[in-house]
Amino acid sequence: MSSPENFDDSRALELSRKCVASRLPSQTHPEDDDDLVKTGALDSMGWVDVLVSIESATGFRDFGSSWPESRTKSIRGLAAMIREAHSTLPEDNTTERFAADVGRGSEVTIRGWGYALGSVTVAAERIEEELHLAPHKIRDGAGIHSLRCVDASEDELVLGQRAAEIALEMAAVDVEGIDILVTTSTTFLGLPSLAASLHSRLLLRENSGAIEVGGACAGLIYSLAVAKGLLRAVPQGAALVVASEVHSRRLKNSDVSGEFRGLFGDGSCAFVLSSAPATNQEDSLSLGDFVWGCSGNFASVLSVTVDENSGIAVQFKGEPLAHSAVVQTDRILEILENKCGRPRAEADYLALHQPNPRVVEILSERARVPLEKIPLISRSCGNLGSATCGVSLCEALSNLRARRDPSRAALIFMAAVAPGLVWGGTFLN
Repeated sequence: MSSPENFDDSRALELSRKCVASRLPSQTHPEDDDDLVKTGALDSMGWVDVLVSIESATGFRDFGSSWPESRTKSIRGLAAMIREAHSTLPEDNTTERFAADVGRGSEVTIRGWGYALGSVTVAAERIEEELHLAPHKIRDGAGIHSLRCVDASEDELVLGQRAAEIALEMAAVDVEGIDILVTTSTTFLGLPSLAASLHSRLLLRENSGAIEVGGACAGLIYSLAVAKGLLRAVPQGAALVVASEVHSRRLKNSDVSGEFRGLFGDGSCAFVLSSAPATNQEDSLSLGDFVWGCSGNFASVLSVTVDENSGIAVQFKGEPLAHSAVVQTDRILEILENKCGRPRAEADYLALHQPNPRVVEILSERARVPLEKIPLISRSCGNLGSATCGVSLCEALSNLRARRDPSRAALIFMAAVAPGLVWGGTFLN
């Protein structure tokens, strides 16, 4: 990223034209004052791509994240925003100050993993038709080709159990060997909690803990951090971490925008962690330090509440949410590079939260990470909430095991952002 430098009117306009032109079809030549979104020259994700491109070129933090409603989304509007950003440069807050360590000095390895998806596959075209969206809004606008949704017999508990049993079998750990169960879910709203219900369903022993962790889309990373911290008190112990989400039932309310509902699928993931020394180092990766934070200046871009009639009320600003997700995820990767002492270029995979595939593609370009290093779960499954980066991690771990090169140390980065804007990350090596 370039450091912020001076921009007069002509340079700001030149940069704006260049960044817009790079995102437009070759036959499209808008005027400087044309509203690029209203005229259809760019869709919402294309506009986010332009903002991210300008931020990368200028070094201005959070460029365009709070776009004035009265300002047209035009080339001239972008130039004006560049000049204003330069005149009000914020204090340089290094991301390192937000870093937090969990379990430094203790080694906890991932011994087993698994995931389960809703058994019904729904094509993007059907989603667009059912939600009365414009053709190709989901497939091309968001990059989602299909969603995985539950059938009538499935819920968070069923999916979580399936994923857990796969992870336990891979780890060769009996349920009697689990000391701690940590779960996370945004969509499971009942009591007993998902942790307590899954504990009973799996027949874990009575003195095995059952803990529920929040964090929404960042919930899995927070759950892994909690499990690792607790295992420090259980030498030779094992923890089971599960994330499970069923959005298709929770977002049926017709008051929820179809553009929002059409992004989410149903799925779960599970991981068996162990504080015992690994018998086969080649098949085990250790959890590194964890980092986290909460960027409250983005809190208004997404809020989900349960109203007095138990319905779901959503306030959703897609463009600033996508922009902040891209920018913050890139910053998390910067912190993780410093934490583990290795650049992202050396990472075998990046297991990331994926609001939609278009956001991941923009992030891939900004973060200078080949798209093939990011298991793109959301294209065929949709946004799985807290389970998204976990299912992505499962794919990464399985791919890494299949082609493991013993001559070099493996490395996986994990990062996720959630409403608030809560964020977290870790690495495995």
